[in-house]
Amino acid sequence: MALAAISRSLLGSRAKSLGLAEGRRFMSHIQLPSADTPIKWSSNTSELVSRLRDQQKYYATVVIKGRPFTVTANDIIIMDRIKDLELGDLLSLSQVTELGSRDYTIKGQPFVDPSLFNIKATVIEHPDGKLFTVTKKKRRTAHQKVTYHRNHYTMLRVSAITVTKI
Repeated sequence: MALAAISRSLLGSRAKSLGLAEGRRFMSHIQLPSADTPIKWSSNTSELVSRLRDQQKYYATVVIKGRPFTVTANDIIIMDRIKDLELGDLLSLSQVTELGSRDYTIKGQPFVDPSLFNIKATVIEHPDGKLFTVTKKKRRTAHQKVTYHRNHYTMLRVSAITVTKI
């Protein structure tokens, strides 16, 4: 069962960049289930997810602000500052491209269905990076300008990765 469908109307200007022909339909025959109806998984899929649930440790490749991070439980993610977050905020990470364990892996196209897993992260700190000195100098003159720059980061601790029962 397909988890996502892209129609030409949703693609807009990206249709040409993806190499789609003007008169060609792109996955128009696939219908997304509505939010009210639960997804009905095949027995094969249910069996494979239950095998993944039987494993002890999980890992996930999570996309945050367009960058992938491979995480396990209790990992710390250091990423560029997110200004809207405050210390102690609890996040639910839903953009996962890969979810797995040592023996089994679920790969998304492009993302794994969020009803299969639950990943929680907590904001633990907003540190500042080291101080960079930027020197701008003009040749053959005494003109020299020194500026300073410091990057700002957000630290997240992944508190739990669980695979839900379907």
